[in-house]
Amino acid sequence: MNLLLISRPGVQLFRALHESETAWDAIRFYGPISLSIGVYIPISTLAGALSLASDLKYFLRKYTADHLFQIRPGVYYTAALIRSKYLNRNNEVSEDWAFRLIYWVENLGQVTRFRFDDWNSEEVLYNQIPCGESEEGIQSDARNTEIEFQGGYLLEVWCTKPEYEIV
Repeated sequence: MNLLLISRPGVQLFRALHESETAWDAIRFYGPISLSIGVYIPISTLAGALSLASDLKYFLRKYTADHLFQIRPGVYYTAALIRSKYLNRNNEVSEDWAFRLIYWVENLGQVTRFRFDDWNSEEVLYNQIPCGESEEGIQSDARNTEIEFQGGYLLEVWCTKPEYEIV
């Protein structure tokens, strides 16, 4: 279970969180990783991730475009889906979950959402140039779960039915 904070356009999220004593005290022991699109925070439990997101609520509203919970490599859940799963204590979310989105997160902070079924991967991939591996390796833990391109990241995000219908 990990937390991905996607910054608003023009916000250097890692720096903003580091400059706030309250936010930095909440995340510093998790070993947050700065990404071009925001901050990736490795957390071991669902309850811990929800608690941290709750502690950072003010900062999430002020500095982020969205925050996602990574359940397993390559799959993220929206906050609404993770809360409903946690509060209901059920495991209704299975491999054939119908409400999936593709997030195209540009390095400038712009988030574009597509329905998983409507997304034309060939068109998007044709227009983007894949990046090479990071020389420093700083982003290696976060990068193995999503596809990074020169302009940003593609993320598979599972959501609730109302969130799916809005897109």
